[in-house]
Amino acid sequence: MCKSYKPGKLLRSARYLSCIMAILILMLLCYFPAAGLTDLDWRLGSSKYSQGSVSDEAAFHGSNCADLSVDNKGTTVRARIYLDEPMAIEDIDRMSMWVNPGAGNGKVQIEFYMDGDESGAYESKDPQDARIRSISRSWSDLGFSHGQWNELDGFDLEFEKYGNKNFPHGGLEDFKEWLKGHEVLHIYITLYKDSKAPVTSAFIDYIRIGDEIISFEPLEEEDVKYGPKSAAAGGKITYTITYGNNDFQPVDIVVRENYDPKTVFIESQPAPDPGSNNRWTIPAVAPGKHGQIKIVMKTVKPAAKADIEGTVSGIGLSSTRGMLSTEFERYIITNSVQILAGNRSYSASLDTAIKPIVGSTLAYGEHGSGTYRAEEELDYRSSSISADRSVSASQSPCTLNLSHRSIALDESWSADVRAENDYRDLGWMDRYHEASWINLSYKTKLGKSLSYLETSAQVNGTADRMAAWQGGFIDQRLIGNFSMDGKAEWRFASKRKSLTMDENALDCGMEIGEGRLNSGKCQGF
Repeated sequence: MCKSYKPGKLLRSARYLSCIMAILILMLLCYFPAAGLTDLDWRLGSSKYSQGSVSDEAAFHGSNCADLSVDNKGTTVRARIYLDEPMAIEDIDRMSMWVNPGAGNGKVQIEFYMDGDESGAYESKDPQDARIRSISRSWSDLGFSHGQWNELDGFDLEFEKYGNKNFPHGGLEDFKEWLKGHEVLHIYITLYKDSKAPVTSAFIDYIRIGDEIISFEPLEEEDVKYGPKSAAAGGKITYTITYGNNDFQPVDIVVRENYDPKTVFIESQPAPDPGSNNRWTIPAVAPGKHGQIKIVMKTVKPAAKADIEGTVSGIGLSSTRGMLSTEFERYIITNSVQILAGNRSYSASLDTAIKPIVGSTLAYGEHGSGTYRAEEELDYRSSSISADRSVSASQSPCTLNLSHRSIALDESWSADVRAENDYRDLGWMDRYHEASWINLSYKTKLGKSLSYLETSAQVNGTADRMAAWQGGFIDQRLIGNFSMDGKAEWRFASKRKSLTMDENALDCGMEIGEGRLNSGKCQGF
């Protein structure tokens, strides 16, 4: 029975499985994003008759603020606040912002959109969801002074439930109790135009919801720690750390990195504290000021280098096995950061998937009873494998002595060599079995640009020779007393980006004594 060995299919199946695992890992990494300095996101509305933009004219905290204005034909302009993670209304202990009125006597209103059925969304027609809004108040009603920053505390406002006139009015503390269990998804801040003025405008800054703050700074929405989701083994990775001061006075900020043991620090900008490679102290950071640290790391590439020479001989039962491989599986590195900024602290962790190294594998071994001698020279590098082995074995009976009895053994000889170059999607295997004697020598090299196998064998038994590469395969079986010489060589032409085979790649000729050739094939040459 002739068996076909097509390592390319096995290699591709393994590769498909690796791709599926990579997708699952990336999905998990995307599902757990790195934390930002704030869990609030914002959008400033604009239309034909209204404008919302970031301004550096009159900031309260930092260098920027929101500038909202409505012209004579407009009615409203809005700032929309989105929560990265829903917040239970009963957990909101602060809701405030700073307002600097400009033109007109505008009115301001705050609206909360809430999910009441854990659907993750607000639906206006869902009776379990809720929308509450404050009774709009003008600058004069609130006692705000034009051209000055005034704090507006949401807990000082009166609220109503939108669309339900029978629901009682109350403050935020009341609604925290009445709507307990609801989760806030987003908040709208609306500026209504003063009908008696041609233009209504105001600056808004330092919006605070619980412990989260928006001050409209350019780095505010950046992740505390940012880096690639995947990287090559032995390659460089650049991490970006973002810090900021959300207090009202200058503070010293301390950044401390925790590196994965499979990474090595290369450099950073700015440089770390003297005597350290993972700590940065930024003194007297002004209120609202943000900055970044860029860190270059290098992943540890699995590497090995060995030259092995050896000889073994003897009489009796022999069984040897050896394997060399330049392939390495995918692994995950985790780097984390802690930031102390005055009374505030931030932390973030980032997982990076290190891509697998696709390489080569060489496996060999012999088994039988009688006389045995083997010599070998092995050369192993991180990207290539070379082997030069010779084996001589002859079958004869031997005795295995145990404590209470002896067992007579008379086993035929088997020898095999299997080589796979996953990088070039090729492989071959020579197997000799049911043999009374074997004289075998082979040289092989597995590399990115050159792979070859030279074999010389004299066997009394059965031999299977199988190989597969891009564009062809062979499958041979020989039975009897025979001699066989073979050579296969693959070269990769980098300029043509293709794999080619030497014209004399395989000598299929063989001297057959008392044997026969079963289902011999030479295809693809």
